Amino acid sequence: MGFTGFAQKQPFAFSSKKSRENLLIKLQDSIINKEAEAYLNFNKAINWNSYAWATSFLMDNSEQNFKVLKKALSNYRQLSKHDLKKVFESVYACFPNDFVLEMTDIAENETENVSIFATSIHYLVQNKKEVEQLIKTKFIDNDSPVIQALRNELKPEYKSVSISDLIQLIRYNATKKTKFLYSIQHKNRDLPGKVFIQDENGFLVKENGKIVLVDQLARSATNLPMYITNGNTPTGLFKIESLAKSENVFIGPTLSFVTFLPFECDASVFYNNDKKDFLLEDYLQFFPKKLQSNLSVQQAFWAGKAGRGEIHFHGTTIDQEIYKKQIFYGQTPSMGCLCAKEIWDEEGNLKESDQQKIVNMWQKTKTENGYAYVLELDESDWKVFEKNINVVL
Repeated sequence: MGFTGFAQKQPFAFSSKKSRENLLIKLQDSIINKEAEAYLNFNKAINWNSYAWATSFLMDNSEQNFKVLKKALSNYRQLSKHDLKKVFESVYACFPNDFVLEMTDIAENETENVSIFATSIHYLVQNKKEVEQLIKTKFIDNDSPVIQALRNELKPEYKSVSISDLIQLIRYNATKKTKFLYSIQHKNRDLPGKVFIQDENGFLVKENGKIVLVDQLARSATNLPMYITNGNTPTGLFKIESLAKSENVFIGPTLSFVTFLPFECDASVFYNNDKKDFLLEDYLQFFPKKLQSNLSVQQAFWAGKAGRGEIHFHGTTIDQEIYKKQIFYGQTPSMGCLCAKEIWDEEGNLKESDQQKIVNMWQKTKTENGYAYVLELDESDWKVFEKNINVVL
């Protein structure tokens, strides 16, 4: 079975040129411009659900959107907690460096909502601002999984994995009689990662004698932290339950990997045994002892406990040209899933599919379920990984 992708037999209307043009008009005129004008000129309340989604989708860094978000953050006490979280989505997606003062004010004054506190702290960290005092003095007795994940990512034990860690993990899984998908990502999620697969006999799937690597983007359109809803894909372990066709038109007809985070399903389903509860020590048994002390592999556990879910591995009908100014151009972000590139013609015919390549690899054997690891590889090891994978693995 080859891994070259395929052309869809029937056009998928949503991915046609006409449908894409209509979508952009709807997002820009019917949502963004309409809501912004009413808010800025007449002080009418914004529908933050649709506005945040549209501006994040387009990564709208226009002056108009800046003014909307500036006004919202300056008056954030007038917003509900839900609406402020939606404002954060647009802020992260469109202006990752422009609202440090406003986010500092929110971080210093938030006393109720852990997600708002963590998101504002993360924004300050990504802008190289000192947060140690805030971390030490706020929510100190809170055992929320969001706070746990936030504290973890600020500790020295939280780090990218090395190539030797990855080799050890592959060897650790070689006798498990289970299929594993490895999604190896950059810490900077603007950079696409790579997927490869280990079959239930412990062998890495190859074509023409070489390990098959397929590009995949683990970046959310929002670029929010991975333990926040609609944030980047969490690092750690996922259960692959099945392959299925999605009803989401933005994902399209190519089969997706239906996955579960810890706490998203019953423990017995996740672990494929009689476990009744999710305990961190059981989760960590999927990693070699050295990796168990690396806090980065725990983020999927805490994200699941915090309520994240429906993080699937899928294709895309989204027009890559929307993101031609982005580093990841050629790929399209999702709202927290892992997305593989697909190319469509003007009529909506699928011409090229990296997602199908991954599906084909997985379907070389009949078993549909297994596990997936999402791991951030140390940047110093990326050249070795990409150029010499067949030597080192």
